[in-house]
Amino acid sequence: MRILVAFEDEYLAYREVIAAAIRVLRPGVQVQSANLDALAQEVERLDPHVVICSGPNTVDPGGRPAWVVLPTDPTRPARICVGGRYSEQANPTVEVLLGIVDEVEEQLAEAEGGDLLLGC
Repeated sequence: MRILVAFEDEYLAYREVIAAAIRVLRPGVQVQSANLDALAQEVERLDPHVVICSGPNTVDPGGRPAWVVLPTDPTRPARICVGGRYSEQANPTVEVLLGIVDEVEEQLAEAEGGDLLLGC
């Protein structure tokens, strides 16, 4: 499974901590980080299953199993799409992000068995 974490360079530490936490806590997952300006190119290049980014989605999600818009402004809720289901949550924790990763891994395992994988 592939994950892309994209934030503006002024939030480089935030971007790298999220990516590192996922790498350490889910070692079987490939995690890449990028500048938010390169989001479209990185989505096309990496074809990630999960995208976690800081800005509004200006890229066609292209049926990705999960897309999380995690704003850097703590007063704005995160917008989460997993398997075609949308929700909002204030300040999601790393555990919430890991739960999304786990859910997508389960969906991918089921999809290998012939089930349809819903996208965002």
